[in-house]
Amino acid sequence: MKVFYKNSFVIAAAAVLTFATGCKKLLDEKPRSALYPDYFGTAGGVQAAVVGVYNDLRGAFSGEGLVFYYDGTDENIPGGSAGTVAPLFNSFKGITSSNGPDITGLYVDINTLNGVFKYASTITDVTARTQYVAQAKFLRGFLYFYLVQTYGGLTATQKSGIPLHTTFITQATTSDAPAQLTDIYNLIIQDFTDAATGLPSTVTGSNPFSAAGVGKSATVATANAYLAKAYLTRGYGEAKQAGDFQKAADLTAQLITSKGTYGLDLWQDYWDEHKPANDYGKENMFAIDYGGIADPNYTGYTLQGSGGYGLNQLYVLARQNYVGPGVDNVAGIDAVPQKYTTAKAGMLRDVYNGRPYVRLAPNKPYTMDVAFADQVHDTRYDATFQTYWICNKATPAGLQSDGKTLKGTLVPTSNVSLSSFNVPMDGDTAILMPSADVSMPRRDAFKGLIITPKQFTALNFPTVKKFDDPLRTGTGDFSSRPIIMMRFSEIYLMNAEANYMLGNANNAAASLNILRQRAAYRSTADAAFTAKNQFYVTSATMSATNAANATAMLLTPAQVALLSSPNNTTDKNSKCGMDLILDEYSRELYGDPRRWYDLVRTQQLVRRNQMYNPNGGLNVQAYHARWPIPQGLINNVLSGPKYPQNIGY
Repeated sequence: MKVFYKNSFVIAAAAVLTFATGCKKLLDEKPRSALYPDYFGTAGGVQAAVVGVYNDLRGAFSGEGLVFYYDGTDENIPGGSAGTVAPLFNSFKGITSSNGPDITGLYVDINTLNGVFKYASTITDVTARTQYVAQAKFLRGFLYFYLVQTYGGLTATQKSGIPLHTTFITQATTSDAPAQLTDIYNLIIQDFTDAATGLPSTVTGSNPFSAAGVGKSATVATANAYLAKAYLTRGYGEAKQAGDFQKAADLTAQLITSKGTYGLDLWQDYWDEHKPANDYGKENMFAIDYGGIADPNYTGYTLQGSGGYGLNQLYVLARQNYVGPGVDNVAGIDAVPQKYTTAKAGMLRDVYNGRPYVRLAPNKPYTMDVAFADQVHDTRYDATFQTYWICNKATPAGLQSDGKTLKGTLVPTSNVSLSSFNVPMDGDTAILMPSADVSMPRRDAFKGLIITPKQFTALNFPTVKKFDDPLRTGTGDFSSRPIIMMRFSEIYLMNAEANYMLGNANNAAASLNILRQRAAYRSTADAAFTAKNQFYVTSATMSATNAANATAMLLTPAQVALLSSPNNTTDKNSKCGMDLILDEYSRELYGDPRRWYDLVRTQQLVRRNQMYNPNGGLNVQAYHARWPIPQGLINNVLSGPKYPQNIGY
């Protein structure tokens, strides 16, 4: 599919690595913009190639193009500033080979990795060579798995939708064709299997790509986690083989049983999983590392930059327009849709509240009303969403609903900053998004603006706060935090999913209950960042409350029984066990780039959109479970049979 030209052959942007005895990585901070085949035949070229592919992953996941993971699902709708393409994704109307997501540049990286296998013998240090080949195996499996889930499955000729290349290409090619889906999955599974035999058990300073112990490159556990996910995904489709779900269940069970070997575990407090200090901690298995200001030469990160492969934009995508609403209770302040004035706004953009891109918003009928409906026993809503904004500018007193009486003047926080991430230490709340409706007297007694759940829109909504970056020093900064691609909590979710598909309801329930009971835990530290209208604990109530909530979070007998019902992929009016599992995926992983793939894998894309997406539910069809093959790549096939487009596009 990718046309390679020898005179401009680029392997990947890379920082050159060299090895000392014992595989310890030494970073030569002289980034290379291109590697050519003649350099590939050296040990340094092989090493740089693997690092270059890791480097390329930054670019693949850094931009706002990631919205295709979210739109057209039950969890999200396009935000008020989403532009023109995202609504097409969400409505399933007007999606074409020219406006769909294009990740086929990853074939350059696949070719780079094929070069690693060809020239690996140039690394004379056996330990180093084993590590690099294992990393390359994992990466090739990861890239092909990403590609086949995105495009594969629906061409009229071959069901993979993508070509399969396992040899290093240095000559120009003008023809290509999709491979068999079976062959694609066989390679993915073999690559992950091979990688698991050569990767380290943990990331330490003596292992490659570790950045002296800071970083989350592939390990044995990472390879086995993705191997389990590949079996799980294949088990639903045309290429399924007997034992796929069982292998996924066994692999995830082994990872849970041997978590100590791999340095993995769940944090006691769900909030802790998303603290920046724990980005490289025990619950995060694989991350795309952006490095931040500590390593600008390697990552390309620039404070207040506007683009580049070193910038993680994930944190800005689902931030509401907090700088717009005013505090007057004008006529319609309690209406749906809500009416408010932009005069007397109580907020200005600061570093703490972030850069409001407004590209994504939560889909209230599902996200708030179903997935996060329980906000008393389950802490994950409060840990995931920012629901209040402390006034950070002098603002005239707002008017009550009578249009005459003043509500009182907002007191701004005393430590607002446009150059550092300062958690407000005082001040009144300018915007509040409670979890229930309120009366007009309550609105009039409140100095700021109240936006209730029925008034959430694509412009004003609870903001995902899990990805906030305290290292930002400018109001326009993106983030230097890593994007987590695999969390240890997902191992429990995959185990539950595999056991459900095997008919083992009790095993599925056991894995879900571990996460649900963890989510019952609250601390007084969490309470400091929880809106006072929400449920929280004090030092006096914490112990008893956590014990009671842990019991309340156990699946009920009726829910366990539902886990015995088959995967219902068609009837939107009848619940099944997969609904419980997908709801748990939402609570645990909301905001991570993944939801479209979860729905496609479980064959729930059509049904769940029909259940919860009023804009796309009437239009979604089975063929939408794959994106169109990008037109540019179809056009590049100049000889032989025309490259086929996915059915429906």
